[in-house]
Amino acid sequence: MKKCLSVFAIFCIFTLTGCSKKEEKKYFAGKLEVIKNHTWYYFTEDGFEKIDLPQNTPKTVMIPWTETVRISSASSVIPSPQSAKSKPQFQAFAIVNKRGLLAFNDAEIKFFTDNSIFKFDSADELVFSSGKPVFYLFRSSFFNTNSASHFSNVHNSRPFLVEFNPSSKIFFPLVSYENLGLTNYEQIIDFFWEGKTWACAAKKSVNDKVEFKYFFWEPLVPLADLTPALGQETFLFNPLTEEGYKKLNSPKLINQAPDELRELLKFIPQEFPYFVKFRDESGTSPVGYCQIGDDSTPLNATSFVAPVDGLSAAVFEDGTTFIKKYKVKDSTLGFRLPLLPSGFKYGQAAIAGKTLYVSWEETKFFNTARSGFICVNLAALPGLE
Repeated sequence: MKKCLSVFAIFCIFTLTGCSKKEEKKYFAGKLEVIKNHTWYYFTEDGFEKIDLPQNTPKTVMIPWTETVRISSASSVIPSPQSAKSKPQFQAFAIVNKRGLLAFNDAEIKFFTDNSIFKFDSADELVFSSGKPVFYLFRSSFFNTNSASHFSNVHNSRPFLVEFNPSSKIFFPLVSYENLGLTNYEQIIDFFWEGKTWACAAKKSVNDKVEFKYFFWEPLVPLADLTPALGQETFLFNPLTEEGYKKLNSPKLINQAPDELRELLKFIPQEFPYFVKFRDESGTSPVGYCQIGDDSTPLNATSFVAPVDGLSAAVFEDGTTFIKKYKVKDSTLGFRLPLLPSGFKYGQAAIAGKTLYVSWEETKFFNTARSGFICVNLAALPGLE
């Protein structure tokens, strides 16, 4: 298979030679510059520390991505309608798998943890309810050869959804696996929430036999009022087929994407393939969009809105980044994050104030070793001062 040309090279060629020659005007003035106002961080046993370069981070053993310390999900805050006019204490959050949660604001980065929540389970997929971050917990049976032993210390009331309260700095379980009628050996491997109804995919693996289950559930009280102590009568359940679940989660074509995302990515040549997960202003599950292009190996990206800070952004795994003023056309800026060493890639991203935070990690197939994040000063960019 022909090796895919980097998105950076394509954008440089495109912006220098192909952008609206009829208008005698370039969308970008020259090539995409590599950002210089940045700081690197890596994860330690107790939190995170500064480092000069990712490759100088102390080496760690490669282990499956579900079991390693890494940013598994990040998002700028989506405030509740009631608090939209006041600036929240933190403007962005990131889940650090097996460790805790990072909270970002204009002045600092805070790290919060709770061993009862993060020690045994994997954490992923941030969403927002009433302005508060909510994430889910699971255990991977695929990466544990002895499933029975691995799940022997699992309790019926183990949390599925957990909320972090920014005011009290405390993690609160909202929904347990037992609330959803799942056994110790069943794990929710994925979900999609559109703001009201949750679509879940659960997996059971016992004695080398794997079974899948798909279902809808909806709480009969507000999400913030849920607690694992509530009975199943608090939840409304409906069946869901595998085909129905796949339809919900199948990526859409980029021409079906919201205006904000299409505006961010409209100068990507149609022949370039990519897949992007986009977080809109609803705070619900991100939605996948793709451009087929002319190659079978798309480049991955994450995109999101940061309504508190009036910005939106798209970050590709090779570091190519686009950022614009939220809901303002023709305001996009493009730049390149520093080139990572071979075997490293960029991942989840969020904006807090005038700072862009992007995760990085060292990967090989389904394994991950070293990881951390980069902070970029957006105030140094023209138009974002």
